[in-house]
Amino acid sequence: MRDTEEIHKLKKNIFSADWEGKKASANRLFEIGGQENTDYLISLLDQSNSQVRDAVALTFRERKFNEALDPLLKAIVKKENSGYNGTMVYALETLDCSHKLKDLFEILFEKNSYEAQNHILTILNEQTFEFSSSDLLTIKAKWDALKERWNVLNNIEGENLRKHDIDKDLIQSFVDSYTSYFDKK
Repeated sequence: MRDTEEIHKLKKNIFSADWEGKKASANRLFEIGGQENTDYLISLLDQSNSQVRDAVALTFRERKFNEALDPLLKAIVKKENSGYNGTMVYALETLDCSHKLKDLFEILFEKNSYEAQNHILTILNEQTFEFSSSDLLTIKAKWDALKERWNVLNNIEGENLRKHDIDKDLIQSFVDSYTSYFDKK
């Protein structure tokens, strides 16, 4: 009975205005465990409140909870979350994205914040991936269609690159690092 009261209180606190309280409640629900609690936390990735999504995403990141990979990817690409998905992308860094190369590039290619793009590049740089020739062809085709507009779409001005700009040349280097597997066959 006591666990039920605590769980009810934690679920309520996730929606409070207190950021630290949100994070602590999400963490505690995860610690209590059980499929019902993890399913509940996963369902919160569909919330319109970005702080709720972020608190849950950080819990999944800390716990390296790979069952949240697909729900996180789904939440990241929702149009209504555009511009408010950086923390969810950050959470992917500790999850096994080895079979999600194409998904990661698709997120990178969408108009996302610097924060989200930077986290995707970190994942692409640090993890090892399994992919098909078809995946690489899709990535290359999408990049080829986008690359000439990349800097304009990302508000990068000509030769005056700022230290934090993720410009066309940087993205090209990541695309090339994967499509170079064609050359090795």
